[in-house]
Amino acid sequence: MKLCLIGDSHAAMLIAAHRQDPADEGLTVFAKPGLSDEDIRLEGPLLHAASNDMRDRAARMGTPDTLNLAEFDAVVVAGLAPSAFAAVRLQQGHSVSGWPSGAKAVAQALSDAPPARARPLMTRAAYLAALTSLCETSLSARIARAAPGPVAVIPQPFPSDALQDQDGTYPIIRRLLRQRDGAALAADLIAAHRAGFAPLPRTTYLPQPADTLSHGCLTLAAFMRGGPRLSGGSGQDGDDVLHGNAALGARLLTDLRTTLRRPAQTASNP
Repeated sequence: MKLCLIGDSHAAMLIAAHRQDPADEGLTVFAKPGLSDEDIRLEGPLLHAASNDMRDRAARMGTPDTLNLAEFDAVVVAGLAPSAFAAVRLQQGHSVSGWPSGAKAVAQALSDAPPARARPLMTRAAYLAALTSLCETSLSARIARAAPGPVAVIPQPFPSDALQDQDGTYPIIRRLLRQRDGAALAADLIAAHRAGFAPLPRTTYLPQPADTLSHGCLTLAAFMRGGPRLSGGSGQDGDDVLHGNAALGARLLTDLRTTLRRPAQTASNP
């Protein structure tokens, strides 16, 4: 089976897992840290490296500047969908009704107590609609629309729960945890991913395995510690909490292979 892996730095965990267990697959990698719209050009099924940085990265990986996505049995898109950080930023100026913090804000507004200074309320439906729109316009969706064959979308993993030991870092995630909103945010992000990618033909969304999660919206450190780099060599810095390691990559690779083995008529959006 010929697979094309397109993504940003989060593709590295899948590459590392594939090296440990290549099965019968050939893997062509088209990836760079921070891959963005400016790095690629799509003409039908043809994927071109559009920036000097992307062309240089492709050359180092032994990947041609242009790939015909029709020549692959499947395309895997890694890390190019809205992340937990994007989801938090989208609501950080508001309280979301239906979340624990939003329910508290509604109760305070309906009480006889003196009005407290509070963030504006956003309905959960409005929040989910906005988050879904981000998915529909993401680079993942753009690539999925261009690919003529099966596509699997694998989002960036939730950050490591090791961030709780790093004082002063990632304050928006810390606020989310204090307010006990983590599980609600994760549920809405996964729902938005499904809603954004489900209508795309031949496209499957592969969520992070539930048993790798911690505190609702974090990843168990065992699946993040020692994450690899796209460039190979030494792994991510010791305090990195953003990149999955080969163990998480292996779990996702197993899910991917299961999906690709399904009959074509049932291989979309579990």
